[in-house]
This record gives sequence, structure tokens and C-alpha cells, in this order.
Amino acid sequence: MPNSRGLGSRSDRSRGRASAFEESAFSAVSSQDSASHDAAKRPPAAAMLEPKKGPEKEPLNTRVLASTSRRLGWFTNEYGYSVTNVVDVALQEFFARNGVPDVDSNGEVVD
Repeated sequence: MPNSRGLGSRSDRSRGRASAFEESAFSAVSSQDSASHDAAKRPPAAAMLEPKKGPEKEPLNTRVLASTSRRLGWFTNEYGYSVTNVVDVALQEFFARNGVPDVDSNGEVVD
């Protein structure tokens, strides 16, 4: 797919920011009612997701199946999490299940 912009392209992010602004402007009145609803529909793994701003992150560029990209897009749209945080939590869980060692305070893998 030449010229494919993918799930995380700049144009997607700018459209997302614009729609997020519009949604927040119109939903400020009902935010208290929707907060309990959002917590009820959040899946268990989502409890581990961090806020959008958090610890230092490094870029990771990869390609995934189109079906995986669509599922990831659905999840982020449905629950309001960033692709970065969903992928980070998924990788952390995968590494934990497969015995990959943690890193120390210096960022080095501890064997």
C-alpha cells in the first residue's frame, strides 16, 4: 500500500483532536452522568491504562494486520484511550506471560 497513512497518521490525529474538542464542548453538561457509564463499560484490562500524558516514551514503528488495526481503532474510539497506551499495555502483558525480564532503574534488562 504505497502512500498509506495508517492508523496513527498526522491527519488522523488532527481530525481526532478537532472531533474531541467538539465533543467536549457539547458534552460538558452531561459529563457527570456519563462518567459512571464510561466506568461501567470499560474492560478490565483498561484499568491498567495510564492517562494520555505520563512517563517518557520512545517511538515504535510497526505494521499490523488490517483486521488488527481495525480492532485497535474500534477499541480506542469506543473507550477513549490512545493507541500508544493500548499497545504498551498489550506488550507488557505479553512480556509478563512469556517470562521476559523487567528493566531496572537505569533502563537495562534485568536477567
